[in-house]
Amino acid sequence: MRWTNVTIGQKGTRKNRLSIVTLLLSVLVGMMLALPFRVIQEERLKPLPSESRQELLNRMSKINEENNQLRLELAQTRDRANTLEEALLERDEVSEELAESRTMYRILAGLDPVQGPGIRLTLNENESEPPPGSPVRNYIIHQQDLLNIVNEMWLAGAEAIGVSSSGRTERLIVDSSIRCVGSLIDVNNTAMTPPFDIFAIGNPENLYNSLTMHGGVLEGLEFFDISYEISSLENIQLPAYGGSTLLEYARPLEEE
Repeated sequence: MRWTNVTIGQKGTRKNRLSIVTLLLSVLVGMMLALPFRVIQEERLKPLPSESRQELLNRMSKINEENNQLRLELAQTRDRANTLEEALLERDEVSEELAESRTMYRILAGLDPVQGPGIRLTLNENESEPPPGSPVRNYIIHQQDLLNIVNEMWLAGAEAIGVSSSGRTERLIVDSSIRCVGSLIDVNNTAMTPPFDIFAIGNPENLYNSLTMHGGVLEGLEFFDISYEISSLENIQLPAYGGSTLLEYARPLEEE
């Protein structure tokens, strides 16, 4: 996200100063008016003949290391931006209602860590061989499986969602992506492999009932020996979204 330092003079009306804060909130609101997250069409890609699965994993590991360094730099920039924004709010003596709205929109946009009650859904593949004559691809977790589950969670009232694998949790926002990359699943440009933990903050009972209803998103997975376990948790902690939220084209609609 690109930020510009703003120096506020002592002159000017409170209304003009508040307009700057309102603009910041408008940008965050605009980010939330799109779909829950961008769906990238699934491609069941096979590894290149010259690369083994281990070679692909090694290459993805190197890319992940580079991404982690960029995420660290981005987090430091965001911290500085947050400090400037908070100083702006304090100086303008904004109302408590406006300050609460700012916090809410930052949470909805995934810009701040969040915590609350919800559920954890653990998905895993059966390591045994599939039945003779059955395609192996039917018995592994694909991007569409995760997409269907996440969409169902949003519809059930989830207020924040994260996908975790091998100790790394990715927060899902409007700019997130879930896609197959060879034999791996890429979430926010982070390579992940089963088992997957999908965390959703919201009403635990509503989330559980939505996922387990007859004919729902999990029923079909059982047929292909994909196991799942749902746990209700009193307090889930999800990190802020670690990727870029720079807007190049979308702007707040100007009133005529």
